[in-house]
Amino acid sequence: MRYWGVLAALTFTGVCYTQELPSRDDPLYDYLARLQPTPRTLERIPCSADEFLNALRRDARPEALLARWKLNAETALPRNATLFIVELQGFAYPDRSDWRAESGAYRLTGAWAITEQALLELVWSDARRQSGANPRAFGTIPYAQLTLDTGEWRWQAGYGTLRWLGGYSGGLLVNDEMPAVPFARVQFPLRIPLLGEWRFEQFLSQFEQDGEPTWWGARRIERDFNERWTLALAEAFKALELPGAAVSQIVPYYLYQKWYSNAQVGSGWFNYLAEVGVVYKPDEANRVYLFWLMDDMRAPTALGGSSITPRKVAVLLGARLYPAPNTRLILEIARSDGTRTGGVYDNSNHPRRYAYYYKDLPMGHPIGANRIGFYARAEHENGRWLYAIDYAHLRRFHEYRPGVRGYTLELLIGYQTTERSMLALRYRASRLRDDGAPDARAGWYLQAIAQF
Repeated sequence: MRYWGVLAALTFTGVCYTQELPSRDDPLYDYLARLQPTPRTLERIPCSADEFLNALRRDARPEALLARWKLNAETALPRNATLFIVELQGFAYPDRSDWRAESGAYRLTGAWAITEQALLELVWSDARRQSGANPRAFGTIPYAQLTLDTGEWRWQAGYGTLRWLGGYSGGLLVNDEMPAVPFARVQFPLRIPLLGEWRFEQFLSQFEQDGEPTWWGARRIERDFNERWTLALAEAFKALELPGAAVSQIVPYYLYQKWYSNAQVGSGWFNYLAEVGVVYKPDEANRVYLFWLMDDMRAPTALGGSSITPRKVAVLLGARLYPAPNTRLILEIARSDGTRTGGVYDNSNHPRRYAYYYKDLPMGHPIGANRIGFYARAEHENGRWLYAIDYAHLRRFHEYRPGVRGYTLELLIGYQTTERSMLALRYRASRLRDDGAPDARAGWYLQAIAQF
């Protein structure tokens, strides 16, 4: 269950981000399961960049070098490296089960090191078409990407889901709950006078929504101030039009919006969001993090602000803890504003496309607007056995605004039967309600995983 993903803090050879959890469709999870098949890796348990690197640091096999190059921990790809992985899953349900859904799913992953600085990756899978929210929104190619390094600059073009910053429950600004979209992305070190060197990343995507072209873009800068503290600043937009498209990719998005919001363009065409994140690293394994998202604020009148603009912000506070080497605990609290016309991520009386959603799925944190949420996850791996519990609780921030509230719970007991296969007994329960009667579900089911 993914109700709500991240952290890393190491010294890398290139641009890599401290608060980073690869998207759920990223082939990094397949590479790790191939290289180090354990119950945790075969289950594709969400991992951050530092956890990937800690697992692969001393592995000299070509697949490990390929994975570390993706994470900017290697300067070159292994020559002519290719990789092809097949994963099959099967599910068995009791006759009376509230969770009866797919009976099986497939995932095929391929990678080709075209040169020492160019990598092509492709994933073909129907896993996200089988269950979850709005499964019909997903296709069978969740990830296709070409990555090219040119010195300090990394260029990427492809089709997939993106995820930035935030916690294990989800990223506030850029998250992977939504379906794959085409995108182009660039990363490089940014040197700012008096402020030192920062890591910079920017992407732009264009897709069709409700029969109309829609643009989505984001950029971020991040810097480690010492071994313990990291600061991340980011901004994003979703636009129904993109006049002066080249200008939008050069100047801050907030200024771009102000410049082009005139009598001709009008208002309600550019949904702007910004985020500030702080990560504290008390030691090599544990993390504490805080992220603050701004959808709307009452800006000073001198800067064009309006006294009638409602506040729309969201906050995520979390911790990733390792009380023992094979035990991981994640605790997070998320809170998002709600207003009488919407709230964080909503369209607020603008056209429906203006909302920070795509195909009715969130582009940001799945908590949505007008919520206070608590998320907890605990995992313990003991040899061939894996035990995990995943819990989320939601309630409304303002009672006057509708919104789902309740809880979801998942328990997992997994056993690795062979080197590349495992069985897992899973229990899911939920009790969610809006204004009507609660929707209560519960049941066990069996999952089988095999990788070839």
